[in-house]
Amino acid sequence: MGAITPQALNGIRVTDLTWLLASAGTTTLLASLGAEIVRIEWPERLDFTRYSQDPGGRETPLGPGKKNMPFRGPGPNPNRGGVFNDRNAGKQGVTLNMALPKGRELFKRLVAVSDVVIEGFTAPTMERWGLGYESLRRIKPDIIYLQMAGFGNSGPYRDYVSMGPVAQAMAGIGFPNGLPEPHPPTMWNHSYMDTTPPFYGALAIITALFYRNATGRGQYIDQAQYEPGLLLSGTFLLDHSANGRPTERIGNRSPFKPAAPHGIYRCQGDDEWVAIAAFTEQEWAALRKEMGDPAWARSQEFATLEDRLERQDALDARIEEWTRRQDRYALMYRLQEAGVPAGAVQSPRDKLEGDPQLKVRDFFVHLDHSEMGVWPITRHLTPKLALTPAHPGGTTQRGAPCVGQDNDSVYEGLLGLSPREVTAYQEEGVL
Repeated sequence: MGAITPQALNGIRVTDLTWLLASAGTTTLLASLGAEIVRIEWPERLDFTRYSQDPGGRETPLGPGKKNMPFRGPGPNPNRGGVFNDRNAGKQGVTLNMALPKGRELFKRLVAVSDVVIEGFTAPTMERWGLGYESLRRIKPDIIYLQMAGFGNSGPYRDYVSMGPVAQAMAGIGFPNGLPEPHPPTMWNHSYMDTTPPFYGALAIITALFYRNATGRGQYIDQAQYEPGLLLSGTFLLDHSANGRPTERIGNRSPFKPAAPHGIYRCQGDDEWVAIAAFTEQEWAALRKEMGDPAWARSQEFATLEDRLERQDALDARIEEWTRRQDRYALMYRLQEAGVPAGAVQSPRDKLEGDPQLKVRDFFVHLDHSEMGVWPITRHLTPKLALTPAHPGGTTQRGAPCVGQDNDSVYEGLLGLSPREVTAYQEEGVL
């Protein structure tokens, strides 16, 4: 596949010290816009997303508490992690031991030929290595440095370690989710604090590049993973501020316009569901007709919307007795045709294999991976720029890098090391 040009960030080089998903997602977006990403890692402490969701079918138990995860010898293959491949497509991958002084010296040489440095460590890490912003700007005066610590680089939580679910819980966005009291809150299954911050990070980098183009000055950017979660709380903070009203969990009930039924109902098959709502008496009448107008639906117990709102649990149980015998998609189409709001609850397989809208929009892009062959990658940057198209393959036009895949091209090609120097660094444990 040939390179896609022009792209908005062609010619911008990013030295990437990101980790896991939130910070790594930022460089993914920049890669999609054409920036050259040089991702640094070390084999004895690899990003554990390299081991998650192996396309060969193995879910591995490795997590962030597992240190010194070797990539040689028996065990999961770190080049086949599905999550890593999706989040790191289009990047170059090099190994570098930042714990050694010579490793940090090589890092400085990379900084000297870069426009941007992005890292996702805990707040004190880079300063402890002598590689904070003030040190980096002495190497490259116009460098742009984005630090993406969990709670930012100031405040009483500065030194706390965070991951997406932690930031999500601290932001409180799980509290409104779940069934009404006395049931406890239910955290969102997906970690939105791993997917939301990258967009703010990429926006900050592009803004800093625009400023640098105008003034010649780089800058330091401090972004906390925690804070964007407060922006996902919807109107809850505003409601409390304006009305002093506490947040209440309502499950699948309608939060605004009254509707009954209004819920998710089990259908035929394993874990298959359909969403159904009736806001008006006309919609309720149409739903009754599709159900065969059973006697219970004609009873005074459910005669009006007010009656149904008072007895929603009983109503849901009755409706699910009927939906359990139905195919979710067939039922969705029948109800929509009858004028009843309804939608099949879709699985990842539905989206990947059967969504005609996503297929037409090229949401999934197939990229070649050095070990796995061709695999679909999501377009993390979805806007379709007519003249400078974003593409998840970035400058490499391939999937995520295998461990150390680009050592030769970066160290010998970009930094100009000789093969003898590279060998010496390898023998000393630097590469």
